[in-house]
Amino acid sequence: MPRIPLSILIISLTIAGCDFAPTPSNVKVSKQPADGLTQNSFSRSFLQQLVDEVKGGAELSLTQAYDRNNIPAVERISKPQAVGRYEWIGERQLAVIDLSYTNNPMRVMRVVGIEADQMITINCISPAGAPLKLTAPEDACSEVIAEQFKLK
Repeated sequence: MPRIPLSILIISLTIAGCDFAPTPSNVKVSKQPADGLTQNSFSRSFLQQLVDEVKGGAELSLTQAYDRNNIPAVERISKPQAVGRYEWIGERQLAVIDLSYTNNPMRVMRVVGIEADQMITINCISPAGAPLKLTAPEDACSEVIAEQFKLK
């Protein structure tokens, strides 16, 4: 059975299983009801919960992919790392989780915010590890963030 390159495997794991709106290929958007969650709900514990969910999901997906592709334990060297922070863009507070992997250049930035009665999650993927930015001219990720949170 042919082996899938690790970077392609991780990208597919990062974006699998969500209901996405059409966006550039390295930016994925999902929406769900906010269920009473507001920007005021954005506390340190909420941010840590998001970080734990992102890291846990990445660990599970990576393990499942290793298993599906019969990667021996000694070759399972990539591990997910996640850190979170809050960023203010104008009047909007966004939770930002940066996900990276050891032994792999790929980076993912997950941005979570509230718009009206919806919680919007945006995943921006950099397969080559280029820095991801919340706001930058002519940047696909920044454009989708501005569009989804009505920052333009």
